[in-house]
Parts: sequence; C-alpha cells; structure tokens
Amino acid sequence: MEIKNLYKSFGEKLIFDNFSLEIPEQKTTFIMGESGSGKTTLLRIIAGLDKEFKGEISSDFNRISCVFQEPRLFDALTVKQNLEIIENHSYMSINDLLEIVELNGEEDSYPSTLSGGMKMRLSLARALCYNGDLFLMDEPFSALDENMKNRIIPRVFDLLKNKTVLIISHDQDEASKYADKIINI
Repeated sequence: MEIKNLYKSFGEKLIFDNFSLEIPEQKTTFIMGESGSGKTTLLRIIAGLDKEFKGEISSDFNRISCVFQEPRLFDALTVKQNLEIIENHSYMSINDLLEIVELNGEEDSYPSTLSGGMKMRLSLARALCYNGDLFLMDEPFSALDENMKNRIIPRVFDLLKNKTVLIISHDQDEASKYADKIINI
C-alpha cells in the first residue's frame, strides 16, 4: 500500500501536508506519535471512512478488518451474535475465536454487561472473524491489563502472520516486540 502527497486539514488545523508513506504487505507496521499528530485520521482515511483529503492511496486490499479505539458493537446482540452477524471468513469457529480472546463462557452476555477490556476483546474477535486482507487497529490492546495482554497479544499476532497489519499504538514495548516496521509521525 502506498500513500502519496496526502493533504488533510480540519478547517485551519493542518494535519498532513504532502505526506507520503509506504506500508509493506504481509508485515506488521506500528504507527506511533504524539496525541493529535494524525494517527487515527490516517487510519480513517485508509479505511475509507474519511474521504475529505487530497492525495493518492493505492492499495490492492479488498477486505479491511478494523478495530477502533472504542468498541463498535451491537448492544442488542449477545457476544456470540455480535460475531455471527459478521460474514465469517475466518478459518476458525466462533467458539475458537472466543477462546483466543478469553470470552468463552460469555457467549450469551450483552455488551452492556461487559467491562471495557472485554468489549475490546470482542472487537478484536470481530476483526479476526471478518479476516480481512488488511487489518487496521487503533490502540487495540490499551484497555487490557498486563496479564491479559501477555496472554492475548501473542495469540492475536500468531493469527495475523502473513497479513498486512497497521496498528496505532503508544506502547513502545509492544511495537519493539511485534512490529516489522515502526513509523513515527
């Protein structure tokens, strides 16, 4: 994927001016930088959620899996139904995905009854269930405590081998351990 000459502003606030970036395929790239530097905006542009920009984005990706900073779940659906509603392209069963993110036993729970970390893990399971050829993740592990991170992150990255992954993070340790490439903006 290549981004060329990106220009983006919010009114008078300039976010990107002639910004270019190449994201390697089938690798994990971490985007790091100060708050307000445009990391989330960049992900929204790549995902096609923000079309108010100038520049070029060339990509061969057809299916994009996203994990946002805030979980985007269907509150009227149970944990299992939140996964069943996704067009499942994963080679894993929903029960296996729930086990990976340690939500087995919560299949019949509703998102309103889950903690913030549990909601984030359900969001991760949804992205894995959709099984895009590009994964865009914005602080996907920030709501998890250290013990949970130590158990879940290796499982998630094992499933993302040979995928193109772009992660926004402030966690230098995560980036050092899992990134093939680190970009500071």
